[in-house]
Amino acid sequence: MPFVLFANVNFVPGRYDDWQAAYDKLGAYVWEKEPTTLTYYFGVPLQYWTHKSDTTHMFAFEVYGERHDLYTTHFSSPAMQDFLAAIPETMTTGLDLKHYEDVGGFLDRFGDKRECELMTDVRITCHENSRDKVLSKLVTLVNGMKDSGSAEVYTLLVLKSLDDNTGVRFYQRFKSWQASTTFARNELVLDFWMTSKEDIASMESQSYIPNGKGWLHRED
Repeated sequence: MPFVLFANVNFVPGRYDDWQAAYDKLGAYVWEKEPTTLTYYFGVPLQYWTHKSDTTHMFAFEVYGERHDLYTTHFSSPAMQDFLAAIPETMTTGLDLKHYEDVGGFLDRFGDKRECELMTDVRITCHENSRDKVLSKLVTLVNGMKDSGSAEVYTLLVLKSLDDNTGVRFYQRFKSWQASTTFARNELVLDFWMTSKEDIASMESQSYIPNGKGWLHRED
């Protein structure tokens, strides 16, 4: 079962490019030497779409073959040690890592890694003992979307937190802003939210644009 990581990276204002310069060396190493790093994909908040260098935040979505591939192989590599030594002065916080299991959906609907214009990260906290019900509804939703939904929906992934018993992540990628708003208004999506109110304690979401680094997956 693939091991999924979401991370928040918070930058000192004006230091994003410095952080990326260090990352570029790491990314090249990981692509060549760490085949178990299956996905290495990043975004910056939508409001920085014309000024990426000014961003103070970045979103990371990573998939590994298993937990060992992240915490033993990836974090122990010489390239990672060089990277970790180079970045502290560029960041306002340490690494903020959250761990998940993929329970349903699709990463690349058409299998060709086509780039999205927009991605949305939805974080749900369920009431105690309600998570399985929410996950089941979301998996049904994304299965329906894969079969009959808009061709402009590229990714819909349903993920279960491994850090607690209440967390759910719903990761989405779209061809365009319009595609994302059309998806939000879809009858199946609205039905999920309206029928899950008693099961969900809180929900928040953030939209991002790809930063052009990394890879969605390794398959040709």
